[in-house]
Amino acid sequence: MNGKKNNHLLRSYSIFKTTIGWCGLVNAKKGTLRILIGYPKQKQLLMQILHEFGTNVIKAPATGDIVEKIKRYLSGERVFFNCAIDWSYLSPFQRKVFKLAMKVSYGTIESYGSLARKAGCPSGSRAVGRVLSKNPFPLVIPCHRIVRGDGTLGGFSAGGGIKLKRKLLKLEGVNQKFKKE
Repeated sequence: MNGKKNNHLLRSYSIFKTTIGWCGLVNAKKGTLRILIGYPKQKQLLMQILHEFGTNVIKAPATGDIVEKIKRYLSGERVFFNCAIDWSYLSPFQRKVFKLAMKVSYGTIESYGSLARKAGCPSGSRAVGRVLSKNPFPLVIPCHRIVRGDGTLGGFSAGGGIKLKRKLLKLEGVNQKFKKE
């Protein structure tokens, strides 16, 4: 998301420490605009927020239901994320893919190809992968549960990359051995 173009939507950001490192939220009037997870250093996360949203963003306390749910989930508790999300800047295809990914149950995995078929795009596994690689709401939209059909994990754009994807799946009890990339 280009912050300079969308500064009028921006309200605040918050940064908080979790079991996987630093996480952050960017919120607007309509809801959460961005969730960032797994940064090893607080400064790296702040720089990413400023890169994406520009300097027209104010710091807010890291409080609220979504912050608590993220912390509880990352501590191993099974939680249901039901926060307000600002979908307005996403294309219809992105929304469809993200909403389908949200239906993938805790502790299970699904392939990019399977998600593409459900989205009405049977040969669109790469398109689904591109959409998920830009997931602005990791954990709420559990893109870590989507893997390649060949038995490899695929990508993960959150801080920590594939190692974090593997860790999140293990946290959910997915003990499957994945092929090396």
